[in-house]
Amino acid sequence: MKPIVLEIPPEVADAARIPAGEMVQTLKQELAVHLYERQILPKAAARRLAELDRLAFDQLLGQRGIASRLEPADVDADLLSLRASQRSPKPNPGSEPLL
Repeated sequence: MKPIVLEIPPEVADAARIPAGEMVQTLKQELAVHLYERQILPKAAARRLAELDRLAFDQLLGQRGIASRLEPADVDADLLSLRASQRSPKPNPGSEPLL
């Protein structure tokens, strides 16, 4: 599917109380939060639209008083991350080579 381009008339953009340099990012986040809250977008898709990582998106939802729904895809991704982190060897503080 091709990207969807949303045109906002200049008079509407001018009326928004958003600094010009933050306009696109802020509007993406607002749309993502709204679509997630209305259960139109799943959390992973909303995060991608907002261009935020999981923690930042959860914080944004919390600031808005929106409950974060736990979805199977989120649980699966968290389990994969956890398994990957358990396989990565962690350096011991005392075992670093002295140069």
